[in-house]
Amino acid sequence: MTTGPDLTDARLKVIDAYFRRADDRDPAWLDLFTEDVELFFPKFGLARGKAAVAEFAARLAAELESLQHDIPGLRKIVAGDTVVVEGKEGGVTRAGLRWPDGVVSQGRFCDVFDFDGTLIRSVHIYVDPDFTSADRDRIRILRGDAAAGGTARGALERYIAAMRSDASPEAVASLFTEDADWDIPGAVDRVPWIGRRSGRAGVADFVRALWEGIEPIRFDVTAIAAEGDRAFAAGALESRAKRTGRIMRSDFTIDVAVRDGLISRFRLLEDSFAVAEAVA
Repeated sequence: MTTGPDLTDARLKVIDAYFRRADDRDPAWLDLFTEDVELFFPKFGLARGKAAVAEFAARLAAELESLQHDIPGLRKIVAGDTVVVEGKEGGVTRAGLRWPDGVVSQGRFCDVFDFDGTLIRSVHIYVDPDFTSADRDRIRILRGDAAAGGTARGALERYIAAMRSDASPEAVASLFTEDADWDIPGAVDRVPWIGRRSGRAGVADFVRALWEGIEPIRFDVTAIAAEGDRAFAAGALESRAKRTGRIMRSDFTIDVAVRDGLISRFRLLEDSFAVAEAVA
């Protein structure tokens, strides 16, 4: 049985293999863990067992096109069966955004490993899952910038976050003024959720009809810009029409006007022909 310095050396090699296989998306990554391994990752939570770890890896892979750790630069601190690792990482999201940016996002992380022999029995990962510094409101607060709560950009970002989290129709509608002017141009006779609506009730009706009609696959936002009371977002959508099973893909732009921190005017432009073809 490996003991003493030899065991420590073997464990440090396992940690290097852990990061190398994670970057390569090598299925042999799971061979480094005990069957009852415990994993913690912010927003994912606490999970146990190899199956849960595999699910975590799959979800992360769905968000990131690539991930690279600075393995030679890892700082490792050994304390009995525990190894603490501090380092840097970077990559590219599925939306094509590179991180870190070296300004807000630094790509720094800290992992705490516990070992059973030469197998990892727990790994607790401490890192900000907001890889690309998209949480602008939180960044402004922590950096001491002007609060974003009443800005056009802040209002648009809250709407995007609500739609990404499958928020209730009423929750999404609460982000709009009582007299909100809403329009998604397209074939209103074929697509139930598009067209002109007004007020919070109209926004809630849109969300309700949308979730009844589609299964969202991805909602990637690649750029947001704001000036005064106007904000704009650009990105790509992909959904499955529930009635036909067809996939609809489209680039989009969102154009909003904001009053007192709430969206008063909303326009979404997309490939309305592709949407109508998938739904009909």
